[in-house]
Amino acid sequence: MLCLSLLIQLPAAWLLQKFAPNNPYLQQISGNLWQGKANWQINARPNTPLAGSVDWRWQPWHLLMGKLGMAVDIRSGKTDLQGVVKFNKTSWQANDFNGKISHETLAQLVSWQLPDTPITIKEVSIEKNKQGYQTAKGSMNWAGGDLGYPTGGKTYLIKLPTMQGNLSADKASVQPAANNGANSSNKAAQGKSLHLALTTPQGERLGDFYLDQDNMIDVSLTQRLLKNMPAYQGKGADDSVVVSIRQPLTSMGN
Repeated sequence: MLCLSLLIQLPAAWLLQKFAPNNPYLQQISGNLWQGKANWQINARPNTPLAGSVDWRWQPWHLLMGKLGMAVDIRSGKTDLQGVVKFNKTSWQANDFNGKISHETLAQLVSWQLPDTPITIKEVSIEKNKQGYQTAKGSMNWAGGDLGYPTGGKTYLIKLPTMQGNLSADKASVQPAANNGANSSNKAAQGKSLHLALTTPQGERLGDFYLDQDNMIDVSLTQRLLKNMPAYQGKGADDSVVVSIRQPLTSMGN
């Protein structure tokens, strides 16, 4: 008990230097294991770092389950997310995350012309271990608006409807794309993946995103969503998949 009391009073900066000396993400660390804060920075896209701050408060009862757990408040500009993270050597969990991801943060993640509306995060929980994503739940809501997607030297405009995304962990199932000239791939991610199902507020299907444990993402978009693009000339049932692609997550916003 005395050793634990001494441990939680050690400076967080010293602990990080001791156990993660090559950490490239956290700077200006203050506080201790029990409570503290730090600045963080990641390279979301080449030459476009995304930076912010994080406050943490240790929750020692998670040690009973063999995990280190902390309540965190993650901020970047107008983005603010609160939740609990738990981890050990073989797995990590993000539990009960709520908040908003701002337009400015999204613009640093992808090189698209984005609507000036935030994504609202509600009760999002994700668990991942060496076998892949074990559980996921929660929702995301986006008011939509005008989006410009650059590809092949052109920018394609689409007026996004109000969208709701529901998270789950299940096996990827990418449907064949309709023959409308769009790039497609029928290769599905193997094993359990993180699934984001996009719908309208009325539950009408817009598309699906599957992220596997190797950070490969399968995207399928329906006729219902693509009809909002003025340049789109495809035909088909509203629920039919007309675009299906598979690519590394890191190339999504480039």
